Amino acid sequence: MRKLIASLVLVVLTTIASLGWSISEFAALQNPDTETPSVANRLIALKLMGGALALSLDNDTARSDPFIDNWNRQNSEQLSLVTEAEFGLPAPLKAQFDTESALLLESDEGISLHYRMPNTGQILNINTKLMTPAAASWSLNRLYTILFYVGVVVILLVWVSPLIRRLVNLSKATRAFGIGELQQRITVSKTSYIGSIETEFNRMADRIQQLLDDNKLLSRAVSHDLKTPISRLRFGIEALEETQNEQLRGKYFQRLNRDLDAMEELVMTLLSYARLDQANIQPDWQSIELNAWLQEKLLSQLDPSHPVDYVPFPKRLTVSTDPKYLSMQVNNLLSNAQRFGHSQIKLTVAIEDDLVWIHVDDDGQGIDAQEIAQVIKPFVRGQQSRDNAGHGMGLAIVDRIGAWMGSTLSIGRAPELGGARMSLKFESFSQATDNQSH
Repeated sequence: MRKLIASLVLVVLTTIASLGWSISEFAALQNPDTETPSVANRLIALKLMGGALALSLDNDTARSDPFIDNWNRQNSEQLSLVTEAEFGLPAPLKAQFDTESALLLESDEGISLHYRMPNTGQILNINTKLMTPAAASWSLNRLYTILFYVGVVVILLVWVSPLIRRLVNLSKATRAFGIGELQQRITVSKTSYIGSIETEFNRMADRIQQLLDDNKLLSRAVSHDLKTPISRLRFGIEALEETQNEQLRGKYFQRLNRDLDAMEELVMTLLSYARLDQANIQPDWQSIELNAWLQEKLLSQLDPSHPVDYVPFPKRLTVSTDPKYLSMQVNNLLSNAQRFGHSQIKLTVAIEDDLVWIHVDDDGQGIDAQEIAQVIKPFVRGQQSRDNAGHGMGLAIVDRIGAWMGSTLSIGRAPELGGARMSLKFESFSQATDNQSH
């Protein structure tokens, strides 16, 4: 919204300033400063000349007609003589003319000057095509005012048309999303006035779609994975009711407990995944020395049956993370390697392409390239995990945590052991030994 408001203020101010200056320059070209004084000066000259001509012609009546004819042929101002009886005036103007013996009149045809010739009883008329500057200037001012407002409206329409188009697109996308077209997104332009609103709409749409997809996944998982233990529980209860053999009853009770444990494990897994919601999590960001932190974690979770070959980075590496959720990621990766590896697990800390990596390699069958995109989805297991226990949630949990914590999951092939390589990358870190930050 700040961009929109700033753009609106800038456009309005620029439009007013530029149009005002442009119209002023145009007016100056059309009506230079010398034009108005020229009309006034010509009127002053004509008044002086008219008085002199009236006096001269009044004293020399014999030459008046040839002089007037010759004057009219050579000048734009036309002279004529009329009698006082022919020169009709309203009472106020007649009183003024009787007092001053000179009169200036203006009509649509131009300005005329009139002088009394007392000796001959005639009136000298000087007709011109001059217009007073005020009348012409008033028409031009009205034209310039219209041009100014029309220009402001046109420029504002040009400015607002992209905004209208973006709002129409947003309205269409919102309407389509509301009727179930969840793939609807808006292409955000860098020049868009409402880019922040469009970005937030896309984020909201992604969030809603993710929630709906998670809900479908969880519903399918619950309906599928709970069917088997529920069926076994029902069968076990029926068997308990039918048998009187204490040894068999004890055996059935053990099976029922295992089924209940399996159901509880599934429910806890579902709850763990559902709680990994970025909107509901406030990470406890801390700076940890990665080599020492991983060493301590391995010592606390030492399993003699699955030894881990740990290769730390030669220098101290400090990363910013939430140790709790990073621990969940590492635990799931190590558990995955222990489950699908044969005898060797390798944990490596490295810097590659200015990024810190944690690699967990195993010597199992690995994950096919075409399955990589699928195994990070909830309740999806790869081909190699068909005969293993689990619900297919481990990598989904690692991937979801990495999406909002910045420790992104990457899956590939272990270069030395030949099995799967599960990697976490950190874009922000520092090397304490040489104080270089990346």
